[in-house]
Amino acid sequence: MRFQDQVESFLKSLNGERTRKSYASALEEFRRWYVGSYGVEPDASMLTDEEARDWRAYLATVRRLGAATVNQKLAALKGLVRYFGRELKVKGMKRVIPPVEPLNARELGRMLAAADGDTWQDKRNVAILNLMARAGLRVSEVVNLRLEDVELNRRKGSVKVKAGKGLKERIVPLPLQARRALQEYLDVRPESAGDLLFVSKTGRPMSARDVQRLVSKAAWLAGIDRKVTPHTLRHTYATRALRNGVDLATLSRLLGHESITTTARYLHPDEGRVAEMVEGL
Repeated sequence: MRFQDQVESFLKSLNGERTRKSYASALEEFRRWYVGSYGVEPDASMLTDEEARDWRAYLATVRRLGAATVNQKLAALKGLVRYFGRELKVKGMKRVIPPVEPLNARELGRMLAAADGDTWQDKRNVAILNLMARAGLRVSEVVNLRLEDVELNRRKGSVKVKAGKGLKERIVPLPLQARRALQEYLDVRPESAGDLLFVSKTGRPMSARDVQRLVSKAAWLAGIDRKVTPHTLRHTYATRALRNGVDLATLSRLLGHESITTTARYLHPDEGRVAEMVEGL
């Protein structure tokens, strides 16, 4: 059976027009590459891992395609070969996810200053930013905090996170700046807010999207020309904690991670730190 006939038979077995079109394009590209490389038409029932690896290398190095695109084309070839009763044991490319770039001290300071103001909503926003950037709370944890979860006094303070991942409770200590920001908000917080710590201007519970918007606005007002999200602030907390000598196991507990492996991703040096290290060579 000719390769084109093999492909047509395989494509008819698939569900979804988009998948069929995508796979048809990938397999036609494979056929052209195969003929150009080996001088003969491919046979789906006889293809080997070595040939598939060669094609993967061609897509990655000659075509310079991203991992997701290479894997999609490789999936089409694997599916075709599987349709004819064989299996290609060729792994796809690993996607390299760029690390989150934490805020430096200047950027964080400018964000907090940009969010500050005289209204209770301004005080609320500064408190929220502090809880993420100086206590490492997730956005979902912030919006679910209640008054009873906060403990503040002159020398120390903490928040009890009850809605963390895996529904595990943890106590997160608050540094001085975060305690001050939270106290300033509590001093002006509307009594009509009920038992929720943070509410919207209309008195309704805040959503994660509300917090995302206030973070984006504060970053824009601060003149930060890259995307800043609540996770950027949490990442900033983790990076600063490691630089200040907090060990990985302790940080893992503070962040509410189930595995220390998850926490280890914060070990990468950010671009600013890399530049400092290179400058000293």
